[in-house]
Amino acid sequence: MPAPHSNGEPAPDKRTTSAPARIKVDPAVPPRPVPLSEADRLFEAIANYTYDWESWLGRDGRALWINPAVERMTGYRVEECLAMRDYPLPLVHEEDRALIAEVIDRGERGQSGNDVAFRIRRKDGKVVWAAVSWQTLFDRSGQSLGFRTSVRDITERKMAEDALRGAHAEAERANRAKSRFLAAASHDLRQPLQAAHLFVAALRLGLREPGDLNLMDSVEDALKSANELLDALLDVSRLDAGVLAPQFRKFAIADLLDQIETEFSEAARERKLTLRVMPSSATIRTDPMLLGRILRNLVSNALRYTERGRVLVGCRHAGDRLAIEVLDTGIGIAADKIGRIFEEFYQIGNPERDRTRGLGLGLAIVAGVAKLLDHPIEVRSTPGRGSVFRVLVPLTEPQFEPAPPCPSSRPAATAHVNDALLLAIDDDPKQLEAMKALFGRWGYRTLLAESAPAALAKLGAGETLPHAIIADYRLRDGYTGAGAIGYIRKRLGRQIPGLILTGDTEPARLAEASASGFELLHKPVEPNRLQQAIERLLRTR
Repeated sequence: MPAPHSNGEPAPDKRTTSAPARIKVDPAVPPRPVPLSEADRLFEAIANYTYDWESWLGRDGRALWINPAVERMTGYRVEECLAMRDYPLPLVHEEDRALIAEVIDRGERGQSGNDVAFRIRRKDGKVVWAAVSWQTLFDRSGQSLGFRTSVRDITERKMAEDALRGAHAEAERANRAKSRFLAAASHDLRQPLQAAHLFVAALRLGLREPGDLNLMDSVEDALKSANELLDALLDVSRLDAGVLAPQFRKFAIADLLDQIETEFSEAARERKLTLRVMPSSATIRTDPMLLGRILRNLVSNALRYTERGRVLVGCRHAGDRLAIEVLDTGIGIAADKIGRIFEEFYQIGNPERDRTRGLGLGLAIVAGVAKLLDHPIEVRSTPGRGSVFRVLVPLTEPQFEPAPPCPSSRPAATAHVNDALLLAIDDDPKQLEAMKALFGRWGYRTLLAESAPAALAKLGAGETLPHAIIADYRLRDGYTGAGAIGYIRKRLGRQIPGLILTGDTEPARLAEASASGFELLHKPVEPNRLQQAIERLLRTR
C-alpha cells in the first residue's frame, strides 16, 4: 500500500485487517499465519486492480491514495490527481462540482452515502456518467482515518435510461395523437350519420306506400348497422389506445337495470323471446356508463344467440361484490371455445360472417372494459342449453343521489306542438338542413343558425323568442353549444330551455358537456328520442 500523504495523516493499521484473498484450507492442517509483507502485497494488488476508481481521502479532504482505475475513467494519471489541491473537483463536470463538493463535505463529517450520479469531464474533454459511493474509515482505536470513495462508470445505464425516457415520451405523444384522432374521428363520422337519421325520419313521415315503407325499413337497418359498427370500432380503438378513463361513483343498480329492460324489450319481442330483468336494491361503485356498455353488450349477445326461450338479467350478493348475471337459453359455448369468445372478431357458428349475428366485437369490448374497471367476468355454459355471464362489481353503502335518467327508446307520443319555434345551432349546414326537414314534419317552426351571434341576428332585438334551443356541442372557433345557449339567454334576458347534441366521445369533453346543466344526447340520436327530448323542453317553458 502506498504511504500516507505528507500531511502526517496516520496510515491504517493493517494488522487488524484480514486479507480477502481466497486461500485453500486443508482441515487436517492447522492454519498458519500469513506474513505481514504478503498481506501488504495482497492488499496493494486488490486496491490497485479494483475495476472501479477508488480513492482514500483524509479527514481534511486531501487525497492520500488513488488507484490506477482513475486513468481509465478520467484520462488523468494517479500522479496528476495526487498533485491536485482540490481533487477530485477538476475531474468533475462544471455543473456537478457543487454536488461532489457536498459529497466530500459529508465524508469529512463522517457520513456515508451511496450511488450519487454525476458527470466526469475527462482529460480529452469527453463527458461520461459515473456514480460515487463513500464510507468512513476507522483505525483499530476507532479514530477516523478519513473516508474511502468508489466511483463506477454508469454511462451505459444513463444512455439506457435516456432511451427509456425518450421511448416513454414518444409513447405519450403517440397516445395523445391517438386520443385526438379518435375524438375527431368519432365526431366527424357521427355527423353525417346523424344527418342521415334525421333525413330518413323526415322522409318516412311522408311515405304511404307499403313498398316505400319497406324500403325505408331497409335504409334504417343499414344506418343502425353502421352505428353499431362505428361504436364497436371506436370502443375497441379507445381501449387499445388506453384513452378510456373510468369515472367511478356510487349509484343504484336499479336505474341501470330499468334502462336495460326498456332498451331491449322491443328486440326481445321481435325475436319472440322473454326478457326478464329482476329488480335489485343494491348500491354499487363503478363507472355507470362503462358498466352499462358491458351489460348492453352481454344482453345484446344473449338475444342474438338465443332462438327460443328467455334471457334473464339478475343480481345476487357475492361477498363484498354484486354479481350481475345475464342468463340465456341459447346455443351455449363449448368449454374449449370459452377462452376465444373474448377475442376480436371471433364468433361461434358464423363462418360466413352473417352481419345479423353481430360483428364479433361485443365480447372483446366487454373483456376490455371489465379489465379497465377491474370487474372480473365469469362464464358458465352448456352447449345446447345456454350460458351465464357474470360481472362482479364492488358493493357500497346506499346513497340517495339518483343516476341521471336515460331517455327511453320507446316510440314518442304525439307532440303538443302549439306552433312552437325551435332554434337550431350547428356549424354543419347538412345538420341544419336535416333538422329543419324533420322538425317541420313534426309541426315545429325552425330557425337555423351556425353560431350564437348569427342566431341573435336572425332573432332581431328580442322581437322573436324561440321556445327551445337545440345546439351542437362543438361549434367553430372553440365555442360550445352550452356557451351559445348561455349567451343567447343572457342577451335576450330569458331562460330559454336548451338541449345539447354531441358527437364527441372524449371523456373530458363529455364531462364538460354534462356539467353544463343541459340535457345531453349523443349523436347519432334516434329521431324518436330527439322528439321526446324536445317535448320535455317545451313542457318546461
